[in-house]
Amino acid sequence: MVGRYDRTAFAPTCRRCLALIDRHFSKPEPDDRLALVARLASDVVIDLHGYAEIHGVPGDQQDQLRKAVRARIRQRTGFAVRTHLINGAIYIECDEAYKKYADRHGRDAAEAMSAVLSGEPVPERERDWVIYWSTWGVA
Repeated sequence: MVGRYDRTAFAPTCRRCLALIDRHFSKPEPDDRLALVARLASDVVIDLHGYAEIHGVPGDQQDQLRKAVRARIRQRTGFAVRTHLINGAIYIECDEAYKKYADRHGRDAAEAMSAVLSGEPVPERERDWVIYWSTWGVA
């Protein structure tokens, strides 16, 4: 696109500019699986690890899902929650919930380090903190 003074102008890319532009578009319809995935993620954070990951969420559903997960965790626990969107994956972390599981996570890390240092294979862990959006689609 050619902007002022016949110079090339690029589309805005900063987060604040994109947020301002988004206000001019209608809100996307929430996907049927949004509430289910939000519940699953909040359960993983509160009851299993203190953190979770959600992969494969369509771009138009990401903000709504992040808000839903934060709201569910705050409602159930009163704890502060942070969500991050990195390369299309949503990462959820709750420091207060994590503290409940910190000892277990420390033991798992110590076992893995011990195995590495002794030349043994690292024990396999189930990645039950990872949720895939596509898994919960109903055809």
